[in-house]
Amino acid sequence: MKYASVNSKCPSYTEKHILYVGAHTGSFKRIDAYADDPFKQLNLQPIDVLNKTSKITCMEFGNADRTELLIGRTNRCVKVFNCSKEESISNFEIGTSEVVGLGRSNGCIVVGCTDGMVQIVKYPEPIKFSVGENLSRLRLCPEDENRMVTGGKQLKQIIKLWDLETQKVLFQAKNVKKVLELEQLVWDNDVVFVNRNLIAACSRHGYVRLYDTRGPARRPVQDFTSTDPDGQLAFSCLASHGDYLYAGTTTFGARAFDLRRMKNHIHVYKGFSGTVTSIRVDPSGNHLFTGCLDRYVRVHHAHKTALEYRCYVKSKPTQVLGIEWKERTEEKKRHADDITNDDSIQILSNDDASDPEYDEMFSKMATVK
Repeated sequence: MKYASVNSKCPSYTEKHILYVGAHTGSFKRIDAYADDPFKQLNLQPIDVLNKTSKITCMEFGNADRTELLIGRTNRCVKVFNCSKEESISNFEIGTSEVVGLGRSNGCIVVGCTDGMVQIVKYPEPIKFSVGENLSRLRLCPEDENRMVTGGKQLKQIIKLWDLETQKVLFQAKNVKKVLELEQLVWDNDVVFVNRNLIAACSRHGYVRLYDTRGPARRPVQDFTSTDPDGQLAFSCLASHGDYLYAGTTTFGARAFDLRRMKNHIHVYKGFSGTVTSIRVDPSGNHLFTGCLDRYVRVHHAHKTALEYRCYVKSKPTQVLGIEWKERTEEKKRHADDITNDDSIQILSNDDASDPEYDEMFSKMATVK
């Protein structure tokens, strides 16, 4: 597909994806990329209540079934949204600065803010602790909900792995070796769990690094660093699936890296004309969902690098999440089955309006005088 400034969709793109888009203005939309009109956008957030502080800063799935969304904003508001019913379950304000991380741990919502305060929303009192100032991103481990990783700006906010039960650091990364006795700049503006033990980070300073939290070495076990002084990459967002990392940049689209050898990228995804603000991978690992400051939401084939879908969303997208249409329909079916399960009672009647069981029971009862 050649680049153009209009909505477009490849005939080969037949997956039934539903895209949820959070924007710089605070709007929250759903796009059914498989529908007859694949570019129609449904606003799930009332527009009249938005203001300059309503920007959506993070968006995560709240459960493994992907039927719940956790949405964080600049104005410290957190929304819990049910995808099956398409309605907001709860809204609350938390912290003192914009939300940069969300997740669920043991049924409780975990919220991280830029000032470094993390709160575990529990009844009757929330648990609060600090992970340090200048926090850029917080994420929970999908395989172990008691593990949390944080990253931010400056050396004090280098990658840290936390235990949410004890609120203590399990692993703290170490900066790469000094150059001319000078510390290398640190700005981990996005972090992800590759698995329970591997953590990846990307930076505006042009590096993507992989850490193994099991061994004694705290420096990266694999890394890529941009060395071209004329076109140095600045990475903005990160996603992982299997043995691959996908990183969005501020100027040169998105790149893919093989975790087993990260000295060079293996794929380049083109068609962008601005900073990639969000990048996600579908559960199959075959498609990338991206949002860009050029106001387009795109779907690329992860392995062929082909641009398969592009939709103009009017406002700058900051977060993009995607699910399969069949996932949502199966959830609705399960919900309907729960309502009409075996606990329901069916009343049967015969022609003469009598019940044989009751007739037999009363015939055996003694007569009371």
